[in-house]
Amino acid sequence: MPIYYRGAGIGTYWHAHDARITGFVPHHGGAGQGINRILHHVARGTTVSPYISLSRSYGVAWGYAVAGKALPTEANPAYVYEIEIEEGDGYGTRLLDPVVKVAAALGSPYDPRSYQHDGDASFLLGITDPVGHRKELCQTVRFAPPGGGTGRSPLLHIELETLVRALRDAEVLAFGAIAAAQVRRRVEVWVEDGYGRGRLW
Repeated sequence: MPIYYRGAGIGTYWHAHDARITGFVPHHGGAGQGINRILHHVARGTTVSPYISLSRSYGVAWGYAVAGKALPTEANPAYVYEIEIEEGDGYGTRLLDPVVKVAAALGSPYDPRSYQHDGDASFLLGITDPVGHRKELCQTVRFAPPGGGTGRSPLLHIELETLVRALRDAEVLAFGAIAAAQVRRRVEVWVEDGYGRGRLW
């Protein structure tokens, strides 16, 4: 049975509210679902969404947990929730793979709007890590000779941003609520002397 993770940094809702008791609910459960909601949820972090982001990677969830509004310490830790969801388990939680959904909605290669970009190969580094690789994200497009095009950054459509971020975060979307019984445990995490620490509760 797959295990999923969700980080809860200091100052976030799921840090203040224990999902082992309440389960997880989306920010806006009544919002319509569909490809546009998926694109804006993953790429823009919109809260007007019926989806809950989960990761198959503990490391990704840990990164989100320690990136809260304050650096977690042993006395004031952040949390990583471990969630177990099995198809047909009776809780009604539906999981969606955003990469599969976005890829299925893409048009033909003849369509002028595409997930493809026109930057250098390093442009993807900027999408994956816009802070650490800002130079690659803001690079100037190279034009074929004789050149003469207006200097600009590469094309970045929301479809590409969604695909890259979902792959980076090993992201899976839960549609609707996640029951408290599906939240198996919560791990306390913090940073000490530059190293990640943790303890089970």
